[in-house]
Amino acid sequence: MGDRTFELNLGKKGVDPFLGKYEKIGRTVIPTDSGRSALVLALRHLAGNGFSGTAWLPAYSCPSVPAVFRKSGIRLRFYENSSDFKPVFPGSGPSRGDLLLIIHYFGFPNQGALGWFRARSPENRPFLVEDCAGSSLSGNIGFDGDFALFSFRKFFQVPDGGALVSRFPVQADLALADPRIAEKREKAFESLEKGDFEKGVSRLEEAEADLEASFSSIPRRPSSVSWAKLNAENFPEEARRRRTFGKLLLEHLARPSLESCGIRPLFRSVGEDAAPLVLPVRVAFDANRIRFVLRRSGYECPSLWRLNPALRFSCPSAYALGERTIGLPLPLQGKDEDIEVLLHSLEVDSG
Repeated sequence: MGDRTFELNLGKKGVDPFLGKYEKIGRTVIPTDSGRSALVLALRHLAGNGFSGTAWLPAYSCPSVPAVFRKSGIRLRFYENSSDFKPVFPGSGPSRGDLLLIIHYFGFPNQGALGWFRARSPENRPFLVEDCAGSSLSGNIGFDGDFALFSFRKFFQVPDGGALVSRFPVQADLALADPRIAEKREKAFESLEKGDFEKGVSRLEEAEADLEASFSSIPRRPSSVSWAKLNAENFPEEARRRRTFGKLLLEHLARPSLESCGIRPLFRSVGEDAAPLVLPVRVAFDANRIRFVLRRSGYECPSLWRLNPALRFSCPSAYALGERTIGLPLPLQGKDEDIEVLLHSLEVDSG
């Protein structure tokens, strides 16, 4: 069992029951403030425990992820993904003792990467880290990896909240939650609730910048306020809600008017294990066009990951994906009727 700060609450449908399914199969579960803190804990455990010091990361990943590895002094190798996100490695790929990180992208389980790992014989498998941060409500993930990283704050309006799930008994050396980051996120949510979209987004960006700057500090536990809020949420219902709206958006994008204007979904379907964070699409035009239309409706349409320019030549497919992929937003909690606004915005942009 993990080093929990809070009393386990299995009576509802919030974060504790969600994580309890991993504890039931013998995993260690450690609540953290973010997925990044969870990653730092995992890397600290591996040091001196058979880890070779080489990590393999997908080139198409959030730029903050390689930074965590570099600060830990770990050698990095990058790999491309095939069209179904199966890893494509330069040379022979990872060896036993190496670390392989796979990403479950934007709420969609990465069956291509899991299939590659499962096909390896146990004696030839690297350490596996499943990055579930952007898929923290998705089903049937986090069970194959030696470590799984979660970030619930991406899905709910809470100041912080994540978790590390580990196959090993990890020493949880955690500092208290950073009150500055929590305060900025709370103020951002207040601005968004009041309809001040620009100020809300700006404050969220400030909080993220503070989190980026704290990489070198000790990993942190979540605040008790955030964890209580996460236990008050209905995780299965929120996953279902996101899946429903993801399917509606995907169906809408299949209209000829939208297909012809150069919007292509990154995933062809929304399966029953998916719980989309956003609906990622590739665009054949300036993404600022669609972003502007959605912002007028009160929704942020992010460019998902702009990659290091050095990857343009070593990993051209991943770099191109980063340049042309944006995330279509889903309706916020309590604003399900906004799906009509979002669908209309897409029609306006394609006109």
